[in-house]
Amino acid sequence: MSLRVEGQITFFYYHNLAAAERFYRDTMGFEKVIDLDFAKVFRMADGANVGIVGEGGYLKPEKGKPVMLTVMVEDADAWYSKLSGTGVSVNHPPQQQEYLDMRGFLTWDPEGYVIEILEFRKKPYGK
Repeated sequence: MSLRVEGQITFFYYHNLAAAERFYRDTMGFEKVIDLDFAKVFRMADGANVGIVGEGGYLKPEKGKPVMLTVMVEDADAWYSKLSGTGVSVNHPPQQQEYLDMRGFLTWDPEGYVIEILEFRKKPYGK
């Protein structure tokens, strides 16, 4: 018996699945690894995935989006340039947070989920 975790998928729920698919595939540049009529899964990194589900999923899209997807990156400035260059809304250029050695900014997907882009200078999660 093994209790080893192999990875994770965070699922978000959408009225417009096609717009969400374009955002995660084209704007964010994530690789689509599962493609079903009602759901898609995109690999962000080894073992880290984001799933998008249309109205046919177990849970349903809601107006409120009380979930934040944090994407840990090597270069927050490069991600800021990429996203702001495509016209995606961002809150500000990467800013240093003094309480933890990290820099980051926020953006939003097509239905309002918050995506936090973080660059940790000292990696609290290993590696």
